[in-house]
Amino acid sequence: MDQAWPESTRDNLRFLCSEVDSQYGWLQAFVSAPTAAMARKLLERQGYAENLCQRIEQACPEARNHKRSHARARFHQSLVEVASGLARLSELARSCLEQLIRVDDVQLVDDVVLVKSLRRVRRGILRSEMSLENGSLSLALKLARSREKLKRDSEGRIRALTGQLKKKRAPAEDLTHLLFVAREISQMGEVLGQLGEAIISATLGQSLNFERYASLTHLVNELGDGSQTAGEMRVDTLAETRSGSRISGIASEKPNERAVEKVSDKGNDKGRPANDKQKGSKAGESGGSKQKGSKSKDRKTDASESKGSKSKDRKSKDRKPTGDLPLTSPEYLAIFKDGLGRKVEEERQGVERWHDIYPGIAPRILSHHQQGDSAALLIEHLPGMTLEHLLINESSRLNRTAQQALVETLHSVWTTTRRDKPVTAGHMRQLLKRLSDVYQIHPEFRHCGASLCGREMPSLEALIEQAAGLERSLEAPFAVYIHGDFNVDNILFDPAKQSIRFIDLHRSAYQDYVQDVSVHMVSHYRLQLTDAALRARILALALSFGQQMRRFAHEQGDTTFEWRLALGLARSFATSTRFILDAGLAGRMFNRARFILEHVLGADPERPADYRIPLEELFVD
Repeated sequence: MDQAWPESTRDNLRFLCSEVDSQYGWLQAFVSAPTAAMARKLLERQGYAENLCQRIEQACPEARNHKRSHARARFHQSLVEVASGLARLSELARSCLEQLIRVDDVQLVDDVVLVKSLRRVRRGILRSEMSLENGSLSLALKLARSREKLKRDSEGRIRALTGQLKKKRAPAEDLTHLLFVAREISQMGEVLGQLGEAIISATLGQSLNFERYASLTHLVNELGDGSQTAGEMRVDTLAETRSGSRISGIASEKPNERAVEKVSDKGNDKGRPANDKQKGSKAGESGGSKQKGSKSKDRKTDASESKGSKSKDRKSKDRKPTGDLPLTSPEYLAIFKDGLGRKVEEERQGVERWHDIYPGIAPRILSHHQQGDSAALLIEHLPGMTLEHLLINESSRLNRTAQQALVETLHSVWTTTRRDKPVTAGHMRQLLKRLSDVYQIHPEFRHCGASLCGREMPSLEALIEQAAGLERSLEAPFAVYIHGDFNVDNILFDPAKQSIRFIDLHRSAYQDYVQDVSVHMVSHYRLQLTDAALRARILALALSFGQQMRRFAHEQGDTTFEWRLALGLARSFATSTRFILDAGLAGRMFNRARFILEHVLGADPERPADYRIPLEELFVD
């Protein structure tokens, strides 16, 4: 492995592996021929493995770096995980011995089966040292598979002992101790599996468990022509979602033109626009391999940032535009997204629906793989950058260009997918559903009623209840196919083609277009920035977007647009605070939600066309 080992860590790991292997050798000898001397020899070694583990942890300060997408930090973290796992194996060996010592009838000990299991553990200890030293994925995989083998050994022994316990053929106390031994064997297998996953992560430079690696291997084999393996691919973390899904860029460590050609050709014409002259849908052509920026949601952890984008510590660093930066980034072959099977399946279905309804706006699914309860997708890598990246890092001119492309694309999508059937988004229902999560993060927002200058102020829940009654009479006159999670980090702009593409499409459906409009506008506001000039510029863009949507509604004869937009903004301002820990920003957003509800409830419902939401007051700090 070409990673730089911290000083003395290589030797300490070798000593640790040797120490733990020796302890299992003594345990194995005790099982074959129990003696008090052998038991004492093992029990007296309690502190040796722990001390070596602590030395390795102290020598790996970068393991505590929360941005472990960097290969060096990930390698240090894997070293610490391996050392901790070996120390845990040492504990399990002593625990196993302590149970065996308490067994009075040694004839009950199935020494053949137990010795076989201990040999598996010792092979695993040897493989952990060799695979980490050599960066051998094959050895790491064998180590990870030890989990299932030892689990089978343990389960077989538990069934046999339980049968004896039920038939009362042996002292219950002895059988109970042996059941604990079987459990410890299963735990040893679990630790070895974790060691294997830690070494796989160290080798590939990213956190990967066995199931995730199996999915990655399967999809990479489908991506290429068989001449490359997952070990020859670079896996760059791009984002991690709160739901547990992870998004990574897959890049080749060596040129492979045939693999690139296969990505471009795979899927044939599916996903390409039916008409290249559709407004805003030039991005429907086959995606390129250069992308700048990252998919880093406010609802996603800050631990993952895309290579090629600037570091974004939104709470402590000012944002300043950097002008039109060159579109340089790793040449990813594809995007790898994995997580809970149900979530990944929703994403796959969402993308495929977009291809059927409006070809070219969504990336193509290159491959899909199910592994246990998890699943993974290999998705076409799209050129360009997220609107979030543009807002924070790029020039005003480029941002205005991107917004105009977005507006034209939305007009085209909404016109193409329009269904003349009234629909209700249910903004207040959505707000009530998420209000408990808001209060969990911001309990100070909970308000049971108060008075101001002798006037009673209703609680937010009371305002929502009144607004929900009003909303039932405010149907959108038509439905369109919407994104469903239209945040600025789910939209890509390609400056070269002046085109827009959508990502993260699992919530797409036929619905009121105001749902996407309100979410998009608030996703500008909730960006956590301390540069006042930059923030003012971003809010001005949000206001400009709202004004253009207002013109679209007028052209469509949509007389209740302003009312529905008000309720949508109230919902988004309030619910987005559950992702914001900054008390000042969260408070301003929550107060805006309350203001909007009071404003709309004070309007005349008999004259809906006269109502106008004060956007200019909302999108300014």
